Amino acid sequence: MSASIFTPGVQKSVSTSLMTCLDLPETAVAAHDRITEGLDASLLKAMSVLIHLDEQQLYRMAGIDRSTYNRRLKSPDGRFSPEQSARVYILARVITAASQLFNGNTQRMVEWLNKPARALAGKKPAELLSTPAGAEAVLTLIGRLEHGVIT
Repeated sequence: MSASIFTPGVQKSVSTSLMTCLDLPETAVAAHDRITEGLDASLLKAMSVLIHLDEQQLYRMAGIDRSTYNRRLKSPDGRFSPEQSARVYILARVITAASQLFNGNTQRMVEWLNKPARALAGKKPAELLSTPAGAEAVLTLIGRLEHGVIT
């Protein structure tokens, strides 16, 4: 009979894989610099492929409408504005944290993001991601759930 042993290092790699795969910095100063210069609009397409989530749902969660998203994709530089880049970056951070919470199970993560949460005043986590305050509330909730703090 063999036993499997939990290895925290494996879970850590799940949490950083999305940010690493998207070539997004995890330090605040480096993130600030990338956001200020504007993130590549194709980042949402890449994120969609990596986490198997609809591209349309991603840009909606980031608070970017379809025409703006399509216009950014077709523009010569193909970059989001700093404001839009900040929302996309925060979205990537939340999805990374939620993916870690559910050990990389995308289906469970998506279900959780689209299910009302008492700790978020009955709102769905996905509804709150278009503002910094809402995303912070979702990240705080994820942190509490990871540490077993019932809210």
